[in-house]
Formats: sequence, structure tokens, C-alpha cells
Amino acid sequence: MQNFISYSKLVALLEGNAGAMPVGIVATTDAKARKTNNPHGVITKTVRAVGFVGADYETSVQNQTLAAGVKNPDFQADSLPWGEWLVPSKVIQHKGKLYLRTQTTAGMRRNQSARVLAYRDEKGRFIARDEAAKFLPPVRESAKQTDAGLEGAKSQVWVRTYAFDSLERIRIAGRTYVPVAD
Repeated sequence: MQNFISYSKLVALLEGNAGAMPVGIVATTDAKARKTNNPHGVITKTVRAVGFVGADYETSVQNQTLAAGVKNPDFQADSLPWGEWLVPSKVIQHKGKLYLRTQTTAGMRRNQSARVLAYRDEKGRFIARDEAAKFLPPVRESAKQTDAGLEGAKSQVWVRTYAFDSLERIRIAGRTYVPVAD
């Protein structure tokens, strides 16, 4: 039996849990494929990932730099570049849409990395991982985190933002929900 949860109830659930908390998600998003010579058009990816919502990004990066042996890390996070916080460090509201913000550290990714379940073309047909990879951008590192002493994207704190309408499932506090628009 699937537990459906409206977007507004999901926001209330996230808001009602103070501090950082782990979430597991399955989401289908635009893979941001390059358009040049791409016979597939828009490529989507379905991913299963685990991350934290509600964690303070600046503190996470500072802790990560200390763990990497950087003495007196000098890192200050920029303000949110778009939208506004509906639930700080958890839910962003932008142009009438809701977004879930997650973050992971290198240690989290070693223990439970995100996994791409499928790539599809704009007509919904499956694309082999190797074929899709030809058109996908590389993972970029954060210049600010590099300046603070975290070399390479694999050692950095990753922030991912998922539109609520891309979430197929979300697991919070041992329960799995299927988000649906109000």
C-alpha cells in the first residue's frame, strides 16, 4: 500500500522535524544533457539517493575541511541564489514551485552513494548508461570549497535540489511516501 502525501503535508512534516534529518528519495530529473549532436533530445534520469535536509551548509563545509586536515577553515556560504526558504535548509519556494534541498558529505557518499536507476529520452525510451554519458556534463567541483581546502568534487559537500514534482518517493523517519500535488 502506498502512502500518498500532499505537498503541503510534506512541507509540514519537514517543518515539524527540527534540525537535520536523513531522507531517501527516488526522483526523475532533467539530466541537463548537452544539445549539440544529441539524438535523444532531453535526457531524464531516475535516481535513488540519500541525503540530509536541514543541515547547515556552511557548518558542514567547515566540518569537512577540518576532517580533511585544514586548520582554521575560512568558508562562508553565499545566500540562497534563487527562490526563498519556506523551511530553512529544507524547502525552497520559487515561482510557485516547491523544491527539496539535500546535501551529502564525501563519507555519506562512500557509505551509500546515489544510484542512477535509468536514463530515458524525451519519448520515454530507455537509454543505455554508456550512451547517455556521452551527452552529460561532468560533475563540477565548488570553487569556494576548493578555496577553503577541499580539493576535488569527491571530497566536497554536495547540495542537490529536487523539485517536489520530480519526487516519486521520499522516505522520512522510516516511512515511505509518494508526494502528490495539493
